[in-house]
Amino acid sequence: MRLKRCLAVAAASIVTLTLAPLTASPTGAASGACTRVGAVRTIGGLAHVCILVGKKRIWMPRSSPRTTTTTVGGGGTNTTTTTVPSRRDPLKNEYDTFTKPLPRIIGDRPDDRGETAQVKFIYVVPKFATDRRRDVSGELARYAFETNEWLASQNGGYGLRFDTYQGALDVGYLTLDVTKDQWYDIFVPSDGWRNGLARLQQNLKDAGYPITVIGNLSANDAVAKNRVRSEKLYMLFYEAARGTYSRTGAGFGLCWPTIDAMNEGVGMGGRALANDDGSSCGSLDTGRMGTPSAERSFTQWVARQNPLIDHAMQWMRYLPNCGYPATPKDGERVRIPGVQDESKAWEIRGGFMRDLAEANDPLADAFHGGRWIARTPKIDDRNDLYFHITSDKLASAGACNSDTSRHPLWDNLPLDRNSGRTLLRSSYDRPDEISGPQVKAVYVLRYGATDRMYDTSGDIERAMRQANAFIQAESGKSIRLDTFQGKIDVMFMPLPPGFEDTSADDCNRAPCPNEADFLRHLTAIGRANSDKTYMFFYSGETKGVFVCGGARRGKAVLLNLSETQGYASTGKHCSLDWAGAATDDFSWGLLAVHELMHTFGAVCSSAPDSDGTSHSRATGDIMGARANGKVKLDPNRRNYWGNVPAGCTDISQSALFGS
Repeated sequence: MRLKRCLAVAAASIVTLTLAPLTASPTGAASGACTRVGAVRTIGGLAHVCILVGKKRIWMPRSSPRTTTTTVGGGGTNTTTTTVPSRRDPLKNEYDTFTKPLPRIIGDRPDDRGETAQVKFIYVVPKFATDRRRDVSGELARYAFETNEWLASQNGGYGLRFDTYQGALDVGYLTLDVTKDQWYDIFVPSDGWRNGLARLQQNLKDAGYPITVIGNLSANDAVAKNRVRSEKLYMLFYEAARGTYSRTGAGFGLCWPTIDAMNEGVGMGGRALANDDGSSCGSLDTGRMGTPSAERSFTQWVARQNPLIDHAMQWMRYLPNCGYPATPKDGERVRIPGVQDESKAWEIRGGFMRDLAEANDPLADAFHGGRWIARTPKIDDRNDLYFHITSDKLASAGACNSDTSRHPLWDNLPLDRNSGRTLLRSSYDRPDEISGPQVKAVYVLRYGATDRMYDTSGDIERAMRQANAFIQAESGKSIRLDTFQGKIDVMFMPLPPGFEDTSADDCNRAPCPNEADFLRHLTAIGRANSDKTYMFFYSGETKGVFVCGGARRGKAVLLNLSETQGYASTGKHCSLDWAGAATDDFSWGLLAVHELMHTFGAVCSSAPDSDGTSHSRATGDIMGARANGKVKLDPNRRNYWGNVPAGCTDISQSALFGS
């Protein structure tokens, strides 16, 4: 079947889809070119306004204004004044509330939200150690928020759920009546140190913490272990040194953070805060994301947050109602990093995460210690090991594929409570609220492209809602939309490296990748539903033909979201608002309708108003090749909606549209 491509570069473009290079503002904060001064849109979850800077119209974040003056005439005498929105901290209120210190307590205060899956911080001070009061100074709370802010940047604006009381982090306190030698022998022994940390379960329970104590792996208490997976992850910050890392024999008496009891199925991780001589390892508070100190690179800043990032991700691989975490490379021979003795440097086992992760992954051995990596830090960079898994063999491994994004420890409320975000990011199709044919939205992210979080920002939601409102206003029918809890259920699908080179189409005739490639990939990983037609909202550059939208007869639509980033090679973009001010204003939402009609074969060549290129010649028809401004749905009701000629599809009778 010949591809039906809309709004290609070679064809005359509609006015609102003018292709032009993106321009940057003097402040470097612009999000692309715009067409109408004063227009407002949401980009990446933030409100932006179209302003005039010199002769250029650009999008800028909308907040409290500041004024800049630019000389436009000779001699510095003629000037224009431009109001440019200044940046604000959208998380200031959340940060101030979360980090407000609470009085010291041994035990657990009532949880704000009555949830069981939470991260619980405990400050542990053995009697031989110095009490630096990090629990009541706000240091641990600041560290938790700073780390969670970065985690949320990796997960569509949603972070982990913490144990809070009146909005503030509820940090527990535990003292241990042990000597330093006893600390090393009991809790961090060199032979099986994970089991040692697990012994703290009973100490916490005796102190009044609601922890389920389970034995070691030999006990095989499957019921208790499964319950623990849905309860709290205990993060213990202790004013003592760590023991020897049994895997490499290194690290005795130092501040190295990676110590946990997770191999025993216990939700407990630890972080040493002091050296063997009692000196402090320094403050955990390294500043908010994006503002690391001048002497520390951003990679090093993320590395300082590693204890929580590492332990949370390792623990969340233990999904409720599943067995031991799945890993790639089961049975393969794997080298142990840092072991020089060749006789001990190799082992056969089920894929150790630190070995398999990319170098810019905080879980990777290459990342530990704050060494600079010349790539932006990212959780599971290829999305094939443990986070939003959409490629390689774990992607199709079913519900127990150890994808941490599925764990209940993620908060279902966005970190920025006022952001207007919709649903927690999901790489899986949530339970349907209706059965039968429906339209499913998918946010597709090219490997290496900027994640603009369109799946959670509400932008795709607004586009789909306008599409439905247009159909309702024009016909009285509605699009059967895939929803969850009343909101558009947008799936997140990050692509593996080099995906654009795997297209089944000729890139000289079609963009690569395109909607057929996306549907093929979704099917290959077992997440396509034959009842659904997919709207693929794509962030990332294509090869070959440039289009803003495209579809062929079938069940897939491409919407090429290049409007905020442009193409590095061409500078082209699609200038459309997510939703128009009025229901019939052309936008991404109505382009989605336009492409949806193509999946039914509209406009067929025998239709009275056909222009011979699958488009309509009727004035104002949404199916016009140059549709823009105010549009109508088959205004003459004789081409694709209503009284259509023989051989053409009457789309109004499709099961995708309900009354």
